[in-house]
Amino acid sequence: MFICFEGIAGAGKTTQVKILEKYLKTKKLKTFVSAAYENKRRNLVSNFINKANIKQNKEAMMFLFQTLHAAQREEVLTALNKKEVVIADRWRYSFWTYHLQKKTFNGDEIIMKKMDELAFKSLNPDICFLLNLSPQLAYERYLKREKKINESGLNLVDFNYFKSVVKMYKKIAELNCWEIVDASNDEKYVFDQIKKIIDKKIC
Repeated sequence: MFICFEGIAGAGKTTQVKILEKYLKTKKLKTFVSAAYENKRRNLVSNFINKANIKQNKEAMMFLFQTLHAAQREEVLTALNKKEVVIADRWRYSFWTYHLQKKTFNGDEIIMKKMDELAFKSLNPDICFLLNLSPQLAYERYLKREKKINESGLNLVDFNYFKSVVKMYKKIAELNCWEIVDASNDEKYVFDQIKKIIDKKIC
């Protein structure tokens, strides 16, 4: 089974990934967590971005992250072949929400679709959760988190970006019949919603 969490920065994806991983282990299920830009990868990539001085180059940043996404796809595929339950902290959909807003390649969706297919090919999650919350609350959480960990990473985005991306995520979720979860409450409340859906799939 392949489970994915999507949503704007500050939605609580990483937190829910960790809670779900712990829960599935109580069910004696082997799990594998995948994230293109978290933990050690985040530190390594952030250092590279700054040393290579590419932070302001949208195309260069896109190529870099698609390299990470291609590597992420391979590790996910390997885990699935081992019959592990994969939990992804974002998948291909974050690529679209970010680069459409930034108008990478002047907003040429044909080029972006090709780049998406090269990295992810046809591998899609069995279940995708959208952790949905208001742009204002997401932005407040985002700023609080980034002040702690973003010493040399990506540039901070503004509130208008958050409004646009929240709207786009909701549209993608509805088109693809994702599970939309209210992420505005505490982490236990959020996970209770997720757990009800997961239990139906694994029981």
